[in-house]
Amino acid sequence: MVSRHIPHEYFLLDTAETDGPVVGHISGKPIAAHVIDRNDGRYRFVGIATRDGRGRLDVLALREGEWIVAPDLIYAKAA
Repeated sequence: MVSRHIPHEYFLLDTAETDGPVVGHISGKPIAAHVIDRNDGRYRFVGIATRDGRGRLDVLALREGEWIVAPDLIYAKAA
């Protein structure tokens, strides 16, 4: 279910750099195995975010510790 009441911006991770090998491509752009945020937090790629027919991100499908990185990639906090 896509929420109309929770802005997707609350679930976006502001990354500073990518790290590790390329694990795939989306819309011709590489998907990094890991990203590092501006506070040196490390996150691993776990999937692609879903959207509804209107193009809204399904932020309610995210699990605890998961964040969206443009374009529609889901990363989880690495242990």
